[in-house]
Amino acid sequence: MLSKRWVLWLVLLLAGGGIGAGAVIVGVEANRATSTDAFCSSCHSMATLAREPHFLRAAHRANRAGVRASCSDCHIPKTNWFVETYVHAASAVRDVIAENTHDYSDPKIWAARRVALAQEVRAIMRAQDSITCRHCHNAAAIQPTSEGGRTAHALPRQGGATCIDCHVNLVHAPPQP
Repeated sequence: MLSKRWVLWLVLLLAGGGIGAGAVIVGVEANRATSTDAFCSSCHSMATLAREPHFLRAAHRANRAGVRASCSDCHIPKTNWFVETYVHAASAVRDVIAENTHDYSDPKIWAARRVALAQEVRAIMRAQDSITCRHCHNAAAIQPTSEGGRTAHALPRQGGATCIDCHVNLVHAPPQP
């Protein structure tokens, strides 16, 4: 027969496991619900960005294959649940604070913010070795037809570059300094 101490530990272990599993399920569902384009573009500044012609015509938005990358596909790494949840929550807190402390309806303020955001996102993507790009694109399967393209696509495999170093402003129009 188990002693009362072992029963207590077993109950605590099971309760902790249940709470942990519940937290993961809630986190996954929260990530899913807040990763939609509709949710991302619900704030004023992102709604403006989502209506830009460059964005609407971008290959990641409008293509013959009917594949459409969502905001989170490019901006939230999905390497594991913890990283996804942490980056998602930290980005959300930062964005909510920025939206509530600045008036981005002023085109000059928004233009300056876009320059800073573009630099920040590019730096993050470089630091993460363009992991969000690699989630959908298999670098080894990319077969450019030109010699220059083949040379350029060999660089990431050699550690000399990452996707964002060459493929910049694919979806968003270049910010105007």
